[in-house]
Amino acid sequence: MILALSAIALVTRHAGHMWPLPVALEVALALACFWRASAGKPGRQASLALGAGLLAWALGDLVWALESAPSTASAADVFSLFFYPLAGVALILLVRSDLEQLKASIWLDGAIASLGAAAVCFAFALDTVVRAVGGTPASVAVNLAYPVGDVVLLALAFGVVAMVPRRPAGTLLFAGGCALMAVGGIVSLRQSSPGAHQTGTALDLLWPAAMIAMTGSVWLRSRPTSPSLSPLADKAPRRAILTVVLVACPVILVLGKVQRVNAIALGLAGATLMVAAARMAISLREQRAVNESREHQAVTDELTGLGNRRRLLDELEGALAALPQGGAQSGALALLLIDLDHFKEINDSFGHQTGDALLRQIGPRIRQVVRRNDLVARLGGDEFAVLLYGADAYKATTVARRITKLLEEPIDVSTASLHVGASIGVALAPDHAITADDLIHCADIAMYRAKNERGSFDVYEVALDDEADRFALIEDLRIAMADGSLALHYQPEIDLRTGEVVTVEALLRWRHPTLGLIPPEHLLALAEESGLIHSLATWVFEEAIADCARWWHNGHRAAVAVNLLATDLLDSSLPRRVGALLAQAGLPTEALVLEITEGMVVADVTRSKRVIQSLTDSGILVSIDDFGTGFSSISHLNDLAVGELKLDRTFTSRLQVAETSGRDEDIVRSIIDLGHALGLRVVAEGIERLDFVRVLASLGCDSGQGYAIQAPCPAAEINFAGLHRTQASRTGASAADLNRASNPLLP
Repeated sequence: MILALSAIALVTRHAGHMWPLPVALEVALALACFWRASAGKPGRQASLALGAGLLAWALGDLVWALESAPSTASAADVFSLFFYPLAGVALILLVRSDLEQLKASIWLDGAIASLGAAAVCFAFALDTVVRAVGGTPASVAVNLAYPVGDVVLLALAFGVVAMVPRRPAGTLLFAGGCALMAVGGIVSLRQSSPGAHQTGTALDLLWPAAMIAMTGSVWLRSRPTSPSLSPLADKAPRRAILTVVLVACPVILVLGKVQRVNAIALGLAGATLMVAAARMAISLREQRAVNESREHQAVTDELTGLGNRRRLLDELEGALAALPQGGAQSGALALLLIDLDHFKEINDSFGHQTGDALLRQIGPRIRQVVRRNDLVARLGGDEFAVLLYGADAYKATTVARRITKLLEEPIDVSTASLHVGASIGVALAPDHAITADDLIHCADIAMYRAKNERGSFDVYEVALDDEADRFALIEDLRIAMADGSLALHYQPEIDLRTGEVVTVEALLRWRHPTLGLIPPEHLLALAEESGLIHSLATWVFEEAIADCARWWHNGHRAAVAVNLLATDLLDSSLPRRVGALLAQAGLPTEALVLEITEGMVVADVTRSKRVIQSLTDSGILVSIDDFGTGFSSISHLNDLAVGELKLDRTFTSRLQVAETSGRDEDIVRSIIDLGHALGLRVVAEGIERLDFVRVLASLGCDSGQGYAIQAPCPAAEINFAGLHRTQASRTGASAADLNRASNPLLP
């Protein structure tokens, strides 16, 4: 219907009569916009603004048709000119949602396109239009307002098309309507004589076509844009528009030097180039910010905000390259690798959200004990790293000790208070390595040893950890096992009420001829790496049971306690093997205590329970060593056929300091009561003061061992007389005071 009205309007204009059909078309288009707005869909405000503009234009045409002298400025122009600002508002509202989050550079692209398009239009049409317009000054001003409005609206459309990403069809259709209107207005005035307005030409079709296109744009607005449009295709129209105006504007300025070009066009062309320069500066700044953001993201851990592995490697390589020749102390570096304890159990029990929340709190705690220029990074999972600049071994171990203390404190996450702890490996440059990979490898080895030895931290030792030396150590271990260089030392465990020795724990020792005493955990690691671990375990069993048989032969009916390997606990033949050794030595099964750790049970609960039950059924006592350091022990304790708990030295040591709190004592008492409620004996490890024997006895603890009672020693030097009540009542005596005189192993 609208197209039919447009055709009829053209025919009536060719006939030289001003019938109301053009007005009817404009009113119909306005009503179409209002109808679109009444649907309540997105774009309602744009439809209302465009409908109001079309209605104003229709009123202007109606008044103009009824006037007797329409060539002069009249009330019709007041209505008609309202169309331009309302159409501009409609265009902005049409694309408002697309413009809300544009960067400054895109807004400047719109400004360049608008100013450049206006400069081109004014440069090549304004002088002709001004000459074509005649009459009174008021008439000239009014008649010029139409082409100026056309140009401004067209320039605005150019700017919008240049800015809007993934241009909807409605936006392009509206811009096309603006172009039709501008062409129709300017060409019509250039072909008209001053003071006359000719009708009935083919150009008269441009106005209704432009209005139809604008009206259609608000109806097409709701159609989705193609998701397959590539970013390059999306930028192509903008680049084309900017290229045209940025080529045209210098041409306008050059023409202004050789021939007369109106000042408005020259000013707009100059403004376009100035905005283009500003756009280039802002674009460079935005690109620099994007690059910095990408670089930051590339070296930052997303979860914690700390540096990541790449950041650590970059800084480590730079710092190692800057080390002065000769390894000057001022250029020393220390690398700390930190692995959290029990994190997997926390993740499994509380969920990954709790685990992530815990990880986010690790960085701030570590930062409390390092300097501002030191690097704290998360390498992945529950592994962190600290790079200390200008740090020697003393500084590095001091920081490691402080980190350990901070991480042992409870971490509040949601409604839970969690304990993690950490194992830390320390490596120094250039002492241990001079490349980043080698230094990380050294720290990783030290961390692994700290975790296996259940220590808080360890420093890399070339003599123990170097690959070449490790092969030599493995060969030395083979020789030691063959020639009897290995030895067992024993530490008695006494009944805290009678002072009598009830159990003697076997501890493996290897005094290397050149390296001195090798830590037991490192010795086991070497044995496992070399495939000697089962032979070593068999030797320990045979030696310990043989020593125990000699004690029993001499009248000392104390049991011997042997620490099991994790593989032994999963071996169903273990009860039969140790039973055979006891029978061969002529010992009853109560002469042997097998100690396990909580972590060994958790590794395979079903098989562990079966082996423990078999041992218990045969009469062998199974003891849980270091109780309280594991995470899930209590949940399995009631299902295990164990007969004894050994309270970890962490709990007992806190009771033996001056600033001990009542809460520490309550925790120890609760664990002792828990063990008794389950029918278990409770043994306290790490007793370092004689007066503490009486404290533990008052809390209900059954047995205890530690340096205050007796230090580990060879089998022939064990004092089976025990610790009598007269000795236990002494206060203030330390472990060193008691043992230094009688035990040559103490310094």
